[in-house]
Parts: sequence; C-alpha cells; structure tokens
Amino acid sequence: GLLAIRAYHASRGEGERDVCLIPQSAHGTNPATAQMAGMRVVVTACDARGNVDIADLKAKAEEHQDRLAALMITYPSTHG
Repeated sequence: GLLAIRAYHASRGEGERDVCLIPQSAHGTNPATAQMAGMRVVVTACDARGNVDIADLKAKAEEHQDRLAALMITYPSTHG
C-alpha cells in the first residue's frame, strides 16, 4: 500500500511527499513498514485512552502539508 502511495505521488510530480503520520498507539510494525517504503515517520499523539489526539493530528498535518503523503491508522484500533 505505501509503495503504491509513493508511486502515486511520484506520478503526479510530487515525489517529495514522503511524510507518513502514524499514531503513537500504533503497532511497531506500522512505522517500520513506512520506513521500509522510504517514508519519514511523524508520530501523532494519543489521548489517555489511546485514541488519536485530533488537535495534534491537525497540527502535524498542517506542519507537514507540503510533504505529507499518507496517514496510517489501523482499524479496528490496536490500542485495546
């Protein structure tokens, strides 16, 4: 999936898009997979219950808007 995302951005002339947002509650294989696909992982915060902190997600998406390629969220959630 992430290689397809990279190829999509490259096909549009946006090969610089290499940031993948991943919640801190994600299983360790998620950031590892993103790195193997050549992505730069940016971790988003979670609340006390393990849910994605929407304010932090929005802030990080805006901060990396020029390089944002993907958001990796597992559903159903792996946080319990």
